[in-house]
Amino acid sequence: MGRKQITDSDRRPLYFRRIRNWAVKQEEAHEVFQWGCSVFKYKKKVFAICSLGSPLAITLKPKRDNVDAYLYHPAISIASHVGRFGWINIKITDKQTADLALSLVNESYDVVSGSKK
Repeated sequence: MGRKQITDSDRRPLYFRRIRNWAVKQEEAHEVFQWGCSVFKYKKKVFAICSLGSPLAITLKPKRDNVDAYLYHPAISIASHVGRFGWINIKITDKQTADLALSLVNESYDVVSGSKK
């Protein structure tokens, strides 16, 4: 019996855990389960919404000036319902999109918290 090859789909919980661990460590950030998703908030303001489906997807709010550039990436799209307010969605399908998502969650936290990092 051979070893099972691990796919990016198998890594989905690892990608989520990595993002979740970073998000909840931020100052005054916490996680709530809302709308069938993990929602990360700074105080009472949402900075990321994580859908645990397949593929894993995160909705977040980057700097307004960066949105158009991000939309050139094939894994990124305008978020439904809140896209008109500058929110985007990223589908996490591999390590590269997971790394990008972590960077975007960081940016979204900074935008929502008013951090000057």
